[in-house]
Amino acid sequence: MEEKSEEIMEIKGMGWRVSLSILVGVGWLVFLILWLFFYAKKYSGYQNVAIFLLSILAICVILGIPWAAWGRRHLREEEKEMWRTKGFRWRTWLSVLLFLFVVVFLIYWFWYQASIFDIYQNIAIFIVAILIMGGIMGAVWAPWGMKHGRRFRKE
Repeated sequence: MEEKSEEIMEIKGMGWRVSLSILVGVGWLVFLILWLFFYAKKYSGYQNVAIFLLSILAICVILGIPWAAWGRRHLREEEKEMWRTKGFRWRTWLSVLLFLFVVVFLIYWFWYQASIFDIYQNIAIFIVAILIMGGIMGAVWAPWGMKHGRRFRKE
């Protein structure tokens, strides 16, 4: 009997998030189809890439906030301990903010700057932005992982 109540408790609050995820997913596909057929011709290819990235950013924000809140409420004890571990919280927030910064930078780049460069230069900017983000995240998380990784490893 106790197992069922735990399962019900874990599922509570998940229903509207699943419905929201489905609605946002279908809404995004509808937006993308309507954009491509009715509006994309009015903008350059690079600006269309910016619109696509902006739509992905919107999905991340709309779905990320409620799912992160749900996940935070349903942490297991070892996960709660991880959040209390020195350096974990600020690294997590830095990772989120860095991702948002890179996506916003790429949206700006493709909307305003990309048209004066050729396709290869724009691909280079995209790759360099991703590499810089990955390098910073690696440099930030590696020391924490080397110090605390064994304690939280699942075996």
